[in-house]
Amino acid sequence: MSDIFISYSSKDREQAEQLTELLASAGLSVWIDQSGIEAAESWSESIVDAIDSCKAFIVMLSPASILSNNVVKEVSLASEKRKKILPLDLEPVELPKNMQYALAGIQRAPMANIDAVIRALGKLGLAATQAPSIKLVHETDSRKSLMILPFEDLSPTSDNAWFADGIVSEMISALSNVKALRVTDAATTKEYKSYKGHLTTFASEMNIRYFVQGDVRKFGDNIKITSRLLDIETGDHLWQDTMKGTMNDIFDIQEKVAEKVVEGLKVHLASDEKKKLAERGTENAEAYELYMKAIEYFLRQTKGGLQLAVQLITEAIKLDPGYARAYQSKANALVALYGRYDRTPKLLDEAETLSKEALRIKPDLFEVYNPLSQVYMHHGQLAEAEEAAREYVRKDPQNPLSHSTLGFFYMEIGQYAKAIAPYEEAVRLKPDNLVNLWNLVVTCDGAGEREKCEHWARVTLPHYERHLKLHPDDEGKRVNHTVLLLLSGQTDDAHSSAMKLTNLKDGVSLFNTACLFGRLDDRPEALRTFRKSIEAGYRSIHHLKKFLTDEKEGVATLVGTPEYEIVKEMVENMSASEP
Repeated sequence: MSDIFISYSSKDREQAEQLTELLASAGLSVWIDQSGIEAAESWSESIVDAIDSCKAFIVMLSPASILSNNVVKEVSLASEKRKKILPLDLEPVELPKNMQYALAGIQRAPMANIDAVIRALGKLGLAATQAPSIKLVHETDSRKSLMILPFEDLSPTSDNAWFADGIVSEMISALSNVKALRVTDAATTKEYKSYKGHLTTFASEMNIRYFVQGDVRKFGDNIKITSRLLDIETGDHLWQDTMKGTMNDIFDIQEKVAEKVVEGLKVHLASDEKKKLAERGTENAEAYELYMKAIEYFLRQTKGGLQLAVQLITEAIKLDPGYARAYQSKANALVALYGRYDRTPKLLDEAETLSKEALRIKPDLFEVYNPLSQVYMHHGQLAEAEEAAREYVRKDPQNPLSHSTLGFFYMEIGQYAKAIAPYEEAVRLKPDNLVNLWNLVVTCDGAGEREKCEHWARVTLPHYERHLKLHPDDEGKRVNHTVLLLLSGQTDDAHSSAMKLTNLKDGVSLFNTACLFGRLDDRPEALRTFRKSIEAGYRSIHHLKKFLTDEKEGVATLVGTPEYEIVKEMVENMSASEP
């Protein structure tokens, strides 16, 4: 008989057969009921014998399988026979009561991460004899996956990276309105700049088939943009084109490139999609150029960068007082400047005025509700902040940012339980967004929802593992990955991983590592790392003070020790110098 038994619902037959082929290609023997376990004749002696003789029992969890009486019977039988059980999530589901006992305390793995599945089977004593020779097709999204790669700046002066980045950002924004496309977000495109591997490896890890590549030459007012559409699966360029003109032609060029992408992918556009693809925020090329420069500085999130972004967008608005997106972007910059560096109340007042003006000019610019909600929150107008976030959800329910805006509001005011549902919806709409996945785990943890927290930590871990495989130098994500190990119940692995984080360079990452040590009950290491975070430039007085006094996760038990008194004095000195 076979070493591995796979329990599944007939509605998940395709995925079950794919998994069977994949495991077989790795040298593992698998038994699967080819008739489909929903059939009445399937519950037979042969199934009982297969479970009895298997060394590992895999149950594929999905909305269909958790409702299947036969799957429940098989799980119960495997549990009674003390079989080594490996639950695989086809998608996140809450276990019904009739499965909770049999699967209690057993770590679930996402089927999408085949490396994790192979590792889990290895821990159960079933090591693969070779690497899988076939690829697991787990993508159920029928949309065509597309990523706009960073465009190369080939300008003679090599100082127009901001322009190349702006072109890419606008293309992502425009093509994201096409329902038949799954367009990778701007954050991932930005992260790709630091990626040192091959594009084929990146495409495989990120499950992306189509890529737009390009370069930009800008000299004075003259521009030249070359772009091409690559099918990574075949290696073919579906089209390639070069467009020349001046800055006054930039809007036409961008529109034509977007149209060529859609044409090359053979995607049919609805009338409203055609309209959005051709939409322009301004007709003033000079204002647009200032706006693109401002976005580059905004993304740096430094005090100087935000201040310069505000100045540049102010000039853009002077050139085009009807440029609604510029109003929104300036509001975003002012809110970020207030939240991070400058507690001057007039920054919030101006951000509120700008947000309302943007909505007056362009009532369907729903993204404005994001900075508007934050303005009200900083002012202490919590009812208004909540209503702004809820209005965003009402007006743009298919946008994950609308739900994350509402979730962020609840998280910031400490109402973690209320933040869970919005973040779950944001994750449903965009399952691979690391920020929303992380915030969902954090809110579940803050709300004391231990089972949900552990579940979402397990769901999120493979996404972080994939990211770190591609970007091993990302300090912030390394810390988050270690926290996820802890929250998913892997305490020993979490502490070992945390010990590798004490020499990070970033102050925020070091502070988060100190908090992690607190949760791991290693208070001396927490205090040492806390001090390193201050020395590395971490300056959030509120969070520093909270850490020193929090008896649950901080280092309050070390009050009176020389090490504690030193860092306490450091924090007090910083607090005294804060305006």
